[in-house]
Amino acid sequence: MDQLPSALSYLQELGLNDPELHFTEIWGGRGEYSKLDLQQRLGIFRFMAHIFTTYRFSVLVQTFDPDNAADVLNRANWPDNFGPLKFSDHEDLALIFALLRVRLHLKSLEGGNATACVVVDEGRLSNGKAIILSGLAPTFCAGAILFASSRLVHPIQLADFAAFVMNRWQLLRVKDRLSKLDKTLLEIISPVAECFVNIDAVPVHGFPKITSLRQGMS
Repeated sequence: MDQLPSALSYLQELGLNDPELHFTEIWGGRGEYSKLDLQQRLGIFRFMAHIFTTYRFSVLVQTFDPDNAADVLNRANWPDNFGPLKFSDHEDLALIFALLRVRLHLKSLEGGNATACVVVDEGRLSNGKAIILSGLAPTFCAGAILFASSRLVHPIQLADFAAFVMNRWQLLRVKDRLSKLDKTLLEIISPVAECFVNIDAVPVHGFPKITSLRQGMS
């Protein structure tokens, strides 16, 4: 909450107007980030990796392709809805299981007494909206799921960075040869692998990779 606004202010000093970090565009030097040279863009990744390794954020990953969804839905007789979220809607189903995964992790901490204020990137609902899932209280404060813009609630951009790291590893692991720039990025983001809670880190091209997802929910 303290450092990200300062970092975004620094980007504005470099001539960028968007107070949101778009990591794919930063990596590709596209859009507004075409104004920055390569070293400046790599500096953003170094800053984000530094935040993760300093504060040791716990990152939980939930992937849900159509095959995963079909398999899960066939395992049990799920209700039609979870509050306003629908089990028949793929995006809602992914969100439901992401919320359940986070709640299970929190229940494993502090003797089951850990609590959190849950904020989701806007999309399913618009900025400022919320849904109440009373069954998730008190682990989720008041059972509330808040939706917000990452332009306003800056820590959401931490989740965006973790997602970029995950996706970039997946792309690089299938390359036969890594470019010098690929290796530089891996050197920068490799320490972030230790923050992923439900993913195993194993070597790829001499660097850790985070690809083996432990999907169990119990």
